Order: sequence, then structure tokens, then C-alpha cells
Amino acid sequence: MSQLPTKPSAAAVPPSPSGRGPWRGRAATLSQRSLLLALALLPLLALTACTRAAEPTAKLHVLTSFLPVYCFTANIAGDLAEVENLLPANVGPHDYQFAPRDLRKLSGAQLFVINGHGMEDWLSKALKAAKGSRTATVVEAFARVPKDRLITELPHIHLPGEHGHHHHDGPNPHLWLDPTLAAHAVTNILAALQKADPKNAAGYSANAARYVERLHALDRDLAAVLAPAKGRRIVTYHHAFPYFTRRYGLDLIGVIEEVPDTEPSPKYLAALLKVMREKDVKVIFTEPQFSPKLAERISRDAKVPVAELDTLETGPLKPTAYEEGLRRNLNTLLKHLK
Repeated sequence: MSQLPTKPSAAAVPPSPSGRGPWRGRAATLSQRSLLLALALLPLLALTACTRAAEPTAKLHVLTSFLPVYCFTANIAGDLAEVENLLPANVGPHDYQFAPRDLRKLSGAQLFVINGHGMEDWLSKALKAAKGSRTATVVEAFARVPKDRLITELPHIHLPGEHGHHHHDGPNPHLWLDPTLAAHAVTNILAALQKADPKNAAGYSANAARYVERLHALDRDLAAVLAPAKGRRIVTYHHAFPYFTRRYGLDLIGVIEEVPDTEPSPKYLAALLKVMREKDVKVIFTEPQFSPKLAERISRDAKVPVAELDTLETGPLKPTAYEEGLRRNLNTLLKHLK
């Protein structure tokens, strides 16, 4: 390695026109040292520049509201975007309480994918709390579902003096339990990801196409296995399954709780039991998010078994959870609707 030059004596330095030879020599020596130092640092600077060029750019950060929407989004995103779920794995959207700490997640994402149709009724509170702060763009997975595919009239156990169907203020929000409607949600989420991250648009499109094909295969399997049970009458815990029963031809005659978390009156339960006997209902389906005690009491009176159907509102946060959950439900239905 070259040695840095030693400092010359003042006598050895040629005089400057101003007669200040030593100052001119010192400046020259410093200039030589700077040049040598710069040359020595060039490989390091080049390596740093290459390393920075090789660093990946930040991925799109997407927040989702609860399990089904997480599954749809994660399958479209693949490894092209970062997908995080707002609700913990064991908390459903019905009983979720938005907390100030969640504002960090909401402000740290570019997109916030929700179910819509009133499922996330806490969202307005969240956006109000975040007023003045940058928050993610909200994307409704089930936006623009054709009107004729939305369910607003629900099976209702009529008490004396009542007539007609039971109406909601808006459509039933549990659209994800029909895989063909889940495929509709995938197209909406895909469009939002492509708009927010156009450089990965082709990758998102390929991922979405593969996932939609899996959803169609799931739908075909459900339809084929449940075809012999078409028309079978069932009772569920609350109004989570109208889209599922419509898709696969099951007859949902009523529910135990017409209003979630509101215990039905003895008069209502007596009417439900009467209809179950008249319609020859063979099974009551509970949900993992609710206590089965009331259903078990009715099953003893009606002398029919109780089984569990999962609404898929909670569960492990993994991309395959939606498909695995519906296949578990299929096995349960097959066992009890033979």
C-alpha cells in the first residue's frame, strides 16, 4: 500500500509569489492526502451504492378487518404486499370494540379492506377518532353485489298476530359464506391492490385468478356433496347462513336468536319449538362464537341433536382458513343431513 507523504520542511517548499511558501506547501500536502483518502474510499462507496440499489422497495401495507376478508386479501397479495388483520384471531366483528391503539394500524396502512354492509359498524367511530390524521383508504370487499343477490328478507318465526317476513334495515352482511360471492369480493380487492400498487398489477392478477379457481372448485364440491340434502330443514343460532343455505338448497326455517346477544322470549322459543316439530327439523346448528346452552335446552325439548357450524368470523389468521372452514362445515352437514 502507498504511504502517505511525510511533511516537507519549509525550506524544501518552493516559495510562492506572496513569499508564503510554507502555507502553500501545507495546502498541497492536505490536497494530496484528501485525494488518496477519496481513492481509498471509492470501493467502499461503490459497495454501499450497490447494496442500496439491491434493497427492495417498501411493500404495499394492507390492513383487513376480520378473518374472511383477510383470507381473500392475503391470497391476492401473495408475497407482493404485506397484509395485516386488525382484529385478533379470537375476536369477531360483532363484539369488537375499537381502541385508540388501533389508530396506529389504521394510519400505518395504505388500504383498509372491510366486508361492508354494516358488518364493521365500529368503523365510523374509528374514522372519527382518526379525524385529522392520515388513514388508510377504505375498500369494501362486497361493494356492487347485484341487488338480486342480496338478502334482506329473513326467515322469521311468527308469533300470534304477526304476518310477513322479517326485514333488516339493510342486506344481511354474511355474504362470504357463499363462495361465489367471495369470488366477487376478490375482484373488488384485486382492483384496489392494482390501483394502489400498479407495478405489481400483473402479479396480483395472477394470484387472484388462481384463488378464484380454488373458490369455484370449493363451490362445486359443496354443491355436489349437498345435492342429496336439498330441501332439508335446519335451524341455526342466528342469521349468519342465509346466503349459504340459498346457494346449496337448504331450508333455513328459523334461528334461535333473531337479534345477536339478545335472549329470545319464552313465547318466541315456544313458537320455534312448535315450528321445528311441524317441519320435522332434524338438527340445530350452533356457532363457535356463542354459548350452546340455549340450543342444548331446545334440543332436549325437541329431541334433536346439536352440531356446530362455523361462521368463519374468527379463527387462525392464515390464507387457507376460509377454505378449510367451509370444508369442515361440509363434513358437519354431511354427517347430520344424511
